[in-house]
Amino acid sequence: MNMTLKTFLLAFVLFSTNVFAAKSLTIYSVYPGDQLQAVFKPFTERTGIEIKVVSGKSKDLIKRIKEEGVNTEADLHLDKDLAYHTLATNEGIYQPFNSKLVEKNVPANFIETNKNWFTIFYRSRLIMYNKNTVSRSELSTYSQLASKKWQGRLCVRTSGSSYTQSLAASVVAHNGEEKALEIFKGWVRNLSMEVTSSDRDMIRAIAAGKCDVALVNSYYLVPFIEENPDYPVRPFFANQGSSNAHVNGVGIGIVKHSTKLKEATMLLEYLSSAEVQAPVANAFNQYPVNPKAQISAQLQDFGSFNVDSTNVGTIGNLIESAKRLMKEAQYK
Repeated sequence: MNMTLKTFLLAFVLFSTNVFAAKSLTIYSVYPGDQLQAVFKPFTERTGIEIKVVSGKSKDLIKRIKEEGVNTEADLHLDKDLAYHTLATNEGIYQPFNSKLVEKNVPANFIETNKNWFTIFYRSRLIMYNKNTVSRSELSTYSQLASKKWQGRLCVRTSGSSYTQSLAASVVAHNGEEKALEIFKGWVRNLSMEVTSSDRDMIRAIAAGKCDVALVNSYYLVPFIEENPDYPVRPFFANQGSSNAHVNGVGIGIVKHSTKLKEATMLLEYLSSAEVQAPVANAFNQYPVNPKAQISAQLQDFGSFNVDSTNVGTIGNLIESAKRLMKEAQYK
């Protein structure tokens, strides 16, 4: 084989490899691939870019991306919570995205300060209550649940939950550390039962009369009401007219060592579009970040509410402080 032919074949192999590489993206995701297949299938049909999903637990995926370094196959990282995206940011696994379209589609508070990641869809950490024992007029803020009025009536999730940590960080952001500590102590004093690791168990506890109020993610209530429209648990959006309701959600960022920036950015833009946001958010019983996307009928029945406009990155940066204060408050 002469050198010209060898050179040609080598060039052809390299070209073919690059074309194939450009036609695929790998996402490390806390959600399994079969749960996301319907989300990505239209993207592949439109662009020819195949999506491979590698699933695992949040901390394990972040650790894996960091340890794999330049050899990682991950192009994007998808997780369920701003707490884990903050951890990933602090571990240095992202590179900032650059897309005017994403910034147009997604409100600024849902885009991490340095554009390392953004929220795709979200839920609110609600005050849920038993409609037979509590009047909506009695409810107002997260901090008000620390008052003596709620002694022996409150359920909360463990301090180790990322949902709890993110809400607690929001409390710190809006109240400062000293007042936040008193709020956490008040929550602990007002517990009607031991802290639980399950939002669903808290909803059941409210219905069973074991507590009157609890702090629960909005989407957990949807299937209970779908099964029984007269279910006694109802949602209340806290802090309206002040800092507004704390929200948290599923986000995505481009991995630092990915070389497929064009394709990864195309996927980010796709995920931020109103036509994709509505069905995807609805499938997860959550709210789309794109204000042009339609909200599901069930969530519309929960009522409209104002969202905390504090940047998700700002909240995330206060999680360690919140964890320290919860420990001091003996919040287990």
